[in-house]
Amino acid sequence: MGMTPRIWFVLQHRPGPAAKPGVSVTDQPGFAEHLAFLNRRAEDGTLVMAGPFEDVDGAVDEAMTVLATATLEDALRLAEIDDEAVRSGLLAVTVRTWTVVMTPVTED
Repeated sequence: MGMTPRIWFVLQHRPGPAAKPGVSVTDQPGFAEHLAFLNRRAEDGTLVMAGPFEDVDGAVDEAMTVLATATLEDALRLAEIDDEAVRSGLLAVTVRTWTVVMTPVTED
């Protein structure tokens, strides 16, 4: 059942200092830039998955993006520089290394 560990990078997004209180991040000016960032990652093949976290009431307060880049530095550069929503302060981001050691999906 062994598999070679796979390294991915997790971007944890939350409202940043420029986000307007009481307004969903997805409804704020500048969120389209974050979607453009995700589309660029899909086009260049580095996007693995992305989506919001919901609390028990269904409100979205954070989201996660998983990237397959060569290095942590590449993921940091993309997250902090290429995403205009992060640069503008609409979103804050934490980038973490994720070592996937088990999955039910078999590798070829």
